[in-house]
Amino acid sequence: MSAQLSLKEIERKAFRSTYQDGLWDIYYGLIVMCMSIFVYRPPKGYSPMNIILSTLMISLSYGLFWAGKKYITLPRMGQVRFGSMRKQKARTLAIVLGVFVLIQVGLVGLTTLGWLNPDAGAKLNTYLNERNSGLLVVAVIGALMVGPSIIVIAYFSDFPRGYYIAIMMALAVFVMIYLNQPLYAIMIGGLIILPGLVLFVRFLKTYPLQPKDGSYE
Repeated sequence: MSAQLSLKEIERKAFRSTYQDGLWDIYYGLIVMCMSIFVYRPPKGYSPMNIILSTLMISLSYGLFWAGKKYITLPRMGQVRFGSMRKQKARTLAIVLGVFVLIQVGLVGLTTLGWLNPDAGAKLNTYLNERNSGLLVVAVIGALMVGPSIIVIAYFSDFPRGYYIAIMMALAVFVMIYLNQPLYAIMIGGLIILPGLVLFVRFLKTYPLQPKDGSYE
């Protein structure tokens, strides 16, 4: 039994080591910055540019994350295959996140309707700008949708820093909706990115890239 527990602990530590590069922190911080553009309500109403710019930035953020993992992290740490329990956690996480995604797709649909249908968009902007109580409810619902979903990811992924990221992302969503000021969300995104950058620099120093032939000059 103790040997089995030791193996589980070793696997957990090995799995958590994949977060030592700080790339997940940087990626989530960039996502918050992208969300600030998507959620922002211009004075003249929603614009297709909100979605176009945020989509391009999200694609660029994921591209940087993918490239970092492939060309920086993988050559230094290698690739590890985990057991069936870890795979079961991944499947459970996918199901739970699927539910969150369906709910969020509904909200995105309402946002898209805002700029596809000028009349609906005008009514939505008027409601959000003139009814602070209704806006507060929307902001709370948005925060409660994002925060718990990131907490679920952190729990099933053994990612302790994810709880901090979840709180910061929930706060970012709240201020983005309620205050309609992208600058605050960008600052929160920076607070998520900063620890990631520190970890990234430490990772590069701790795990220098080894020569392929194993020799040193």
